[in-house]
Amino acid sequence: MKHMKKLIVAALAVVTTVALCVPAVAFGATITITRDDTYAGSGGRTYTAYQVLDADTALSGTNTQGNKQPTYNPDGPIAYTMAKTSPWVTAMTAASQTWFDVKLSADQSKYVVTKKSTTTDSDGAAIAAYLKANMPTGLTGTTITPGTATTVPGNGYYLIVASDGATNLTLVTTDVTIVEKNTYLSSGKTSPQTSHFVGEKIPYTATVKIPADADPTKPIILHDTMTPTGHLQFNNDVTAKIKDGDTFSGFEVTVDPSDGHTFDLTITASASAPITNLLGKEIEFKYTATVLKAAASAEGLVNELFAEESGYKTTPVKTYDYTFDFDFLKTFAGTTEAKTAKFELRTDADDASTALKFSADGTKYTKDDTNGNTVITVTNNNKVTFHGLKEGVYWLVETETSTGFNLLTAPEKVEIVDTTVKPITDTTKITYTVNGKEPTVAVTIENQKGTVLPSTGGIGTTIFYIIGAILVIGAGVVLITKRRVAKRNKNDEL
Repeated sequence: MKHMKKLIVAALAVVTTVALCVPAVAFGATITITRDDTYAGSGGRTYTAYQVLDADTALSGTNTQGNKQPTYNPDGPIAYTMAKTSPWVTAMTAASQTWFDVKLSADQSKYVVTKKSTTTDSDGAAIAAYLKANMPTGLTGTTITPGTATTVPGNGYYLIVASDGATNLTLVTTDVTIVEKNTYLSSGKTSPQTSHFVGEKIPYTATVKIPADADPTKPIILHDTMTPTGHLQFNNDVTAKIKDGDTFSGFEVTVDPSDGHTFDLTITASASAPITNLLGKEIEFKYTATVLKAAASAEGLVNELFAEESGYKTTPVKTYDYTFDFDFLKTFAGTTEAKTAKFELRTDADDASTALKFSADGTKYTKDDTNGNTVITVTNNNKVTFHGLKEGVYWLVETETSTGFNLLTAPEKVEIVDTTVKPITDTTKITYTVNGKEPTVAVTIENQKGTVLPSTGGIGTTIFYIIGAILVIGAGVVLITKRRVAKRNKNDEL
């Protein structure tokens, strides 16, 4: 017969604390650990079992603690004992051990260990952690290979320690199978997963669900990595709250940690400050990163996150955001000479205050709200690139052109449409169109020769109205004056 027990990694509970009897007993019992390979990082875990207490059963023979087994009696009582020479005596008789009573047997040959009335199965994690922390120096245990039945030296209580520090305390009086836990730390990450301006802050939300059976004395770390390097700037503005609850401040942020991540976010915990109140709860973190000038058009701005608990790592989750650009070609009809024109790129054709600012690097103009200019000077047949834009409608407004050429009478519409197929993965190609065409096709504007007369009210027509009015008034004055002189001369003759 096999007892099926659950191995609780990271903060493992006592499966059976102290029992008075068991239904069956076997000498030379085995421990088998069944692995759950669905959990990231579980594949490399190894285990060692250390016998803490003897189970004096009704079988003949001698166990590792040197205690003689009595005559076989499968239904007889089991006494949990410890030899006076046991390396665990110091830990089990220390004042800080508050779960068991440890007394010398009547013949003074060994210690008899009994559970206190106040000790329950819920104390299992604390007991296992205590024993591990007070493990005798130089102690040799039994290596347990996952998936293989391993015979242990004798019946009794065993402290099982995983290679990543996880612990379990289990009773072995017959063959025991322990199953790696199937409730794990989990984490998630979201972002808009869309296009952004250079200089825009991308909002991120990271979540971590802490298992109800996690070790409350162990910290939980979220590792966040932003790539490509130099394309996103973490703003170190993390806020947190317990999901559907209050704000949460029990965390620390380490920027550019030695582990190579962009930053680490640690939910702090220790033996003196356990996070018992967080067990079984989900914590939500919010923060931002700014899109930098180096971000390439239609290239994923990747943010990867995973969480770690006592050496266990969740499967990394990635989000993808991006920025766009378009090419602009200015030509002047009938000439290859160096002519220039000035433009603004606006989000509202009729509102000059919506003109975007750009800084120049050769023929590349990158959106720059801090140090950029709204007016862009372009030359004949010289293609330029407007970089760092997001999906939307823009307007090229010509504000000045070379002498002898007409100024554009209407703004030129530029529409960027994001055609990327969602959800985005590592193999997704980020795509978009500019005015319904591939972004490699430049938006082209040509200025025509000639001079367009200004509209009504301009000086071009007004001057003629003024001169005409002066001439009419002058002619009237001359006519009146001549009539008066003629009339005066006629009166003089009379």
